[in-house]
Amino acid sequence: MAILLPFITAIAISEGIKFQASISVDQGADIYVTLDNYGSNAPIPLEFVERFRKLEGVIKVVPRVVGRTYFANRLVVITGIIPENIPPNLNIIEGKVFQKKGEVIIGKALSEEFNLGRRMMFALSQNPFITFRVVGIFEPGTTTIWSSDMILMTFKDASDFFLMDGKATDILIYTRPGYASKLAEKIQEDWMVNEKSTDPPLRVQDKGLVKRYFLRGYNYRAGVFTALYMVAFALAIPAILVTSGFGLTERRREIGVLKATGWQTQEVLEMVALENLVISLTGAALAILLSILWLKVFNGFFIAQFFIAELGIFTRFPVPARFLPLPAILCFFFAIILTMVGSLYSTWRTAIIPPAEAMR
Repeated sequence: MAILLPFITAIAISEGIKFQASISVDQGADIYVTLDNYGSNAPIPLEFVERFRKLEGVIKVVPRVVGRTYFANRLVVITGIIPENIPPNLNIIEGKVFQKKGEVIIGKALSEEFNLGRRMMFALSQNPFITFRVVGIFEPGTTTIWSSDMILMTFKDASDFFLMDGKATDILIYTRPGYASKLAEKIQEDWMVNEKSTDPPLRVQDKGLVKRYFLRGYNYRAGVFTALYMVAFALAIPAILVTSGFGLTERRREIGVLKATGWQTQEVLEMVALENLVISLTGAALAILLSILWLKVFNGFFIAQFFIAELGIFTRFPVPARFLPLPAILCFFFAIILTMVGSLYSTWRTAIIPPAEAMR
């Protein structure tokens, strides 16, 4: 149980984060357009908004500003967007949506940590000359991780705060079904034909590409954890090998008594295999139950910070977790391999020696 509990808990958190990331991408825009700065996103002029709106198959074009800064010692995300384009899954639990210059709405976790309520004023150290007033507090919907430390404001306020007048960090394009891939290719081709030698290239990413980036990154992190965990798994086998036969005198005497009373070596091995099966089923089931308790009751205390960046020991929002059948099956197979490899060989070594020597 001690070996399996961190493993199944980590896999559940990883699957939960991937699930939330997939929801975020699915509910987002169909195409994201920025300028390309040596392979990274760069701010794009707002003049592109009207150009994209004229393309066939486009439903809506939304510019936005997304950046990070510090609120005291907490890293927060600032998002500037037109009020009409606020995601529908954002649940405002207190106050209203911002409408005027200087008005913002903040995440529930940020509000609770710094005691920020409605009508309170604050400024940020990156640009202390601009003050903001809280008009609403929202509770994240399905995108808990990315919204808990977010400050939402008007597009103009965010542009002024980051000194980025006339530009957006990216332009979101919503299209009719089936148009996304073709429009992404068309935007890229038109830019390559019409661009000047001094213009930076466009970086066009459709929803499918963004989703692959997300999943690849989280699969990589989960893979690194699994690889490191295999080292601990391998070290646990000799420990069980010692405690199950070579180092446990009572067990050796028990096998000696069984052999003296007429048991065959095969029967002793079958008995140990059945014991291992029961231990593996019980251990895996209890590990899963304790993992659920760890995540649902104690909210992933201590372990969640290894999978979610900028997170302390105490989490300010519900840690996402998904318990899928495959990890549970793998948990059982790990347990059965661990116990079988760690006990069958030592049992066989004890069973083939004379009973009197085993009982000594």
